[in-house]
Amino acid sequence: MRCLLAILLILSGLGPAMASPGDWLDEFIECNEECTAIRQCFGPNESGFLTSHKSSNFKRTPFLLRHFLLWDCASDCDYQCQQIVTKERIASGKKIEQFHGKWPFKRVLGTQEFFSTVFSVGNFIPHYRGLKLLAAERKRTPAWNKARVLLTSYMSVAVVGMLAWTASTVFHTRDVDITEKCDYFFAGATVLSGFHAISIRVFRLDCLDGVRRIFSYSVGALFALHILRLLLDWSYTYNMRFNIFFGVLQYLLLIALAYRNYTKLKTLSYSRKPRYASKSSLLNRLCLVPVGLVIGTSLAMSFELFDIFNYDLQIDSHSIWHACTVLPSWKLYDFFVDDIVHLKACESDNMNAE
Repeated sequence: MRCLLAILLILSGLGPAMASPGDWLDEFIECNEECTAIRQCFGPNESGFLTSHKSSNFKRTPFLLRHFLLWDCASDCDYQCQQIVTKERIASGKKIEQFHGKWPFKRVLGTQEFFSTVFSVGNFIPHYRGLKLLAAERKRTPAWNKARVLLTSYMSVAVVGMLAWTASTVFHTRDVDITEKCDYFFAGATVLSGFHAISIRVFRLDCLDGVRRIFSYSVGALFALHILRLLLDWSYTYNMRFNIFFGVLQYLLLIALAYRNYTKLKTLSYSRKPRYASKSSLLNRLCLVPVGLVIGTSLAMSFELFDIFNYDLQIDSHSIWHACTVLPSWKLYDFFVDDIVHLKACESDNMNAE
């Protein structure tokens, strides 16, 4: 369900493009100035800057963070001041503010957002498992069977999903310009790869080689133009609209596929249904599951909308949302395999009947 995740990722990504309330706090600005002066981030400071945070012990950046996670002096001062100001506000009963579009997370094991990082890794697993399932089913499918085309397109969704969640893991580990861009680029790739694969299945482009090639090249060109547009003029608003448009299309197609499966199951005689499952089981796997995935993943949006954060637990709504998407992604690939197995069985029955 990474496609819908991409939409929310874009929505949540609007924050960094705009100043957050914490950025303008006098105590935060002063703390940053003091830290960079004391640590001489920009060279020797001869002005004798007097600190109002005399009790603050600005620490040197740990070696591993400095050399492997790109924490330079200035960015580390920014981080330390976020923690200092946040603790002072908590002690005085004031509201916790965001800084640069993010909550003031503590670094845990070198990661900026520990739970979002962990759950991003968790989301990688269903796509890896899905790739293995699809590859195994592809091996069992004869070369002449058009289902191999569908399996290949679904496998591309799994590969892109793995890359996307890898990018998400890196981004939540360390948020810099390049990791942010990679995260957004791969989020867009998941939307288009899902749209591409579901379109081939719904419109049976696996049986129309020429049309499918034109469609695939068009989607590839569209993604290239999308990336070029962002590189030339980065726009969170455009990115959001692009992902929402194709994300909604993908989910409408998924629901349409569920309805098509339902109508086919209703018209086929029981004796012609695949032998591996009962009628009720097929209705559940091929009709209810995809609709449930769309509804369930949509409900997970509520965590993003409330934008909650607990400083003690170091968890926010974004990380909770990541946790809620592991199971839907797991079930999505089960549906892909069940749908293709059913499709192959029906086509085999039709050939035998002829």
